[in-house]
Amino acid sequence: MKLFVKNMTKKPKTYETVEEYDNAANKFYIVSTMTLLSFAKNECNTKDTIIRNFLARSARSLKSIFSLYKLADYQNAWIVYRALLDRLFHLNSIGKKDEFLKFDDWSIFEQYKAQNKVKSDKIFKHEAVGCAYELSDDKKSRIKKLSKNNPTWKRPKAENIAKEMKMEFLYKYGYDFASMHVHPMSNDGEEDFFSITKFKFAPKFPLQITVLGNSLLVSTLILKEALNLSSFSWHKLLYTYINQVISFLDKGDISYKKTFIELARLYNNNDVLCKFQ
Repeated sequence: MKLFVKNMTKKPKTYETVEEYDNAANKFYIVSTMTLLSFAKNECNTKDTIIRNFLARSARSLKSIFSLYKLADYQNAWIVYRALLDRLFHLNSIGKKDEFLKFDDWSIFEQYKAQNKVKSDKIFKHEAVGCAYELSDDKKSRIKKLSKNNPTWKRPKAENIAKEMKMEFLYKYGYDFASMHVHPMSNDGEEDFFSITKFKFAPKFPLQITVLGNSLLVSTLILKEALNLSSFSWHKLLYTYINQVISFLDKGDISYKKTFIELARLYNNNDVLCKFQ
């Protein structure tokens, strides 16, 4: 990974075709699915459940980014990409500090407060219906305890985590750059205007293909974090595949395709890619 970062910052990046990125992303989604099914075939504690869910959200986000790109909805593709980076930074920070239980307590309590705000509102309380507002006895008991001793966990700052990861470029040229698409800018709807109206006199806009390669890279880093932090021992072929996807993004190496086939055979034969450590 260090060599990849070094080479990426040393010379201008040449891009693969949209079709090649799409091919790689589709295969990556399948590998993510096999990984998630491997999680499902093992008993997961709180930590592993959170890691599993981070990975699932990451896989779906990658799918969404490619779909948005194909719709020429580039700004929203960058917005989802920023959320993907935020997920990477969170997972790295939570894992490094082993704060999975604290994060879980905080999440449950914050979700409860948001739901209770609606239930307590004189105008909107009639909208507080359905399973989202129903609490099991176990959850009621848990929230009662958390109400007496409020969770103190705080979200990590993206810039700090990127520095700790020695990947400041992910913040400077990824998270911070994409923030300009999250927060309104004076001209941020111009390309959308011409895309919708189909006027022929549209100005030339910069290519946005970087969002595809960047998103696949971040998704790959999330998968690697998930494997390393989980309680399971993963097949070494999965790590080989991850490194080859990064090599593809760096210099167009397509050896990941052969490894993908080997991974698929391995999964079909064993029905799992991991075992409990």
